[in-house]
Amino acid sequence: MSQLSSYQIRFNQPLSTTQIVNIYKYSSNNERNIYLHQDHLIADAGHLTKLLSFFLFVNTDQPAVMIIDGENIEEVYHTIHNELEGCIDDISIRSKYSEAQVNSQTSIFV
Repeated sequence: MSQLSSYQIRFNQPLSTTQIVNIYKYSSNNERNIYLHQDHLIADAGHLTKLLSFFLFVNTDQPAVMIIDGENIEEVYHTIHNELEGCIDDISIRSKYSEAQVNSQTSIFV
């Protein structure tokens, strides 16, 4: 079942290259898409160069938004949360939509 969720993340330190590569590997799965946004920075986590650029310029003093779209988003959330555990100050859900809500003709807020 396809779902869409967004989370607000506050980082307390920059991510290591290994953590970034692990996020990329996990997001390369065809059943999901992961996006990161902060101010003017946007990254599709399925593209390593964009993901590396995002974390090169991310401001740890401001929150970022992570959007997960696809199958088994709870599993994705927990895997990413565990991967970034030492670098995250706080993470909270902003919005969550089911397949029916995503496929309707209405606009959604992420």
